[in-house]
Amino acid sequence: MIDAKIAQLKEKVRGGVAPALATPVLADGMTVNTAVLPDLINLLLDAGVSGLFVGGTTGEGVLLSDGERMRLHETAVSVANGRVPVILHTGANQLASTLALCRHAEAVGADAVAVVTPFFYGMHDAGLADYYHAIAAAIPNLPLMLYDIPQLAVNGISPGLMARLGKEIPSLLGIKSSRPDAQIVRQLIDAAAPHLLFLVGNESAALGMLALGADGLISGLSTAVPEPFVALTQAFFSGDMAEAQRQQRQINGLLAQLPNGARIGAIKQILTGRGVPMGTAVPPRPMPSDDVWLKIRPLLEES
Repeated sequence: MIDAKIAQLKEKVRGGVAPALATPVLADGMTVNTAVLPDLINLLLDAGVSGLFVGGTTGEGVLLSDGERMRLHETAVSVANGRVPVILHTGANQLASTLALCRHAEAVGADAVAVVTPFFYGMHDAGLADYYHAIAAAIPNLPLMLYDIPQLAVNGISPGLMARLGKEIPSLLGIKSSRPDAQIVRQLIDAAAPHLLFLVGNESAALGMLALGADGLISGLSTAVPEPFVALTQAFFSGDMAEAQRQQRQINGLLAQLPNGARIGAIKQILTGRGVPMGTAVPPRPMPSDDVWLKIRPLLEES
C-alpha cells in the first residue's frame, strides 16, 4: 500500500512546483489566521501549482507552537480537499513534538509529511538515521520526505545517508533539498533510489537543478508569485528551454527585489498587495521598510 501511495504522489507532484505556503497570522504575530487560508490556497491552485508544502521555512512552522501548527495543518488539508497533494512539514527539535505532529498529520489526511533534520546542535549520520527511523516507525503508512537545508538547520542529508535511508525506510517518499551547491545536489540525486521524489528549493538556479535531474520545485517565493514558477516547470518538462530560461530570468529579477533579512515579511507583503491579508512575519522577524509589492507588481505585469 505504501509503495502505491509513493508512486501516486510522485506522479502528481513531478514536473511542477509545490509552493512553500506562507502562514497568515493575526495581529499578535503568533496565532494562525485560518480564515485567510482558503483565499491563499485558491490563488495558488488557480495558478496551476502541483502541490502544497505547509509549515516549512517560509511557513515559519518551527516558530509556531505545536497547537498552532496543528491548526494550520488541519485547515490546509481541509481547504485543499484533495485537489493537489498536501505535504505537511512536521519537523521539530524535540522528537516528541515531531512524532505528535506526524501523527496529527496522518489523522487529518495529509498526503505526506516532510521532516527537517534536528537543528542547532550538530549530529552525525548515525544519529540522523535513528531519528528518521523513529519517525517512520510511528507513521509506517504515511509517506515521509526528508527536508535538507543545512545552511539553516546546521545538519543536512548527506549522499550516504540518502542512500542508506532509501534502502531502510519503506515509507520514504523522497527529499526536498534546499542546498545551493549544485555538486552536492547532483550527488544526492545519484544517491536517491529512482522511485523516490526529488524536489529542490534553490530558486535562483531552479532551471539548473531541474536539468541536473530534480523532479520539481518547492519554492517559498512561489507562494506569493506562483506564475513564473509554474511557467518555468511547464516549459522545462515540455522541452521548451528558451521559455524556461526566460522564466528563470524573470524569477531572478523578482528575487532581486526581496530585502536581505526580511524575505518572509516581503513575501507576506506581496500577498497582502495581491488581496490576501497575511499579517506580519512572526516576531521578532522584521517586516520590510519599503513596500516590496510596489516593486514586484510591474515586473509581474511585464511577464
